[in-house]
Amino acid sequence: MKVLIDTNIVLDIALNRKPFVEHAALLWRLAEQKEIMACLSNTSITDIFYIVKKHADQDKARSFIADILDTFSLVDIDEEGFREALNSDMKDFEDAVQYVICTRNGCDALATRNKIDFGNSPNVVDPAELIERINATGT
Repeated sequence: MKVLIDTNIVLDIALNRKPFVEHAALLWRLAEQKEIMACLSNTSITDIFYIVKKHADQDKARSFIADILDTFSLVDIDEEGFREALNSDMKDFEDAVQYVICTRNGCDALATRNKIDFGNSPNVVDPAELIERINATGT
């Protein structure tokens, strides 16, 4: 299963945000064990670095980004994709970009904690739903 992991889930790990870190860490382990192909938007990397550096320091931020690069596949978006996101019905542009990245890169699901912001978009799941789906299918 190919899954786009939203920035908020990765930040749950980096910042040890309770109670969310438990499911986020489990998804990270599934990615490390190659039980899922976990993808992260390349647009998220600088945001994650900035936020981790702000809450910790530059060395921790660099180390965390290195861990991300060892665990996740990066997926990207082009000008046409940004235009698609701009013209979508989603109110939050960043969420629209994440959704376009997910669909354009053939991901089976987009895992996020703010599922409601994606409206009725298909295959948008929260971490607990994704874990349940993985356990049910064995992939």
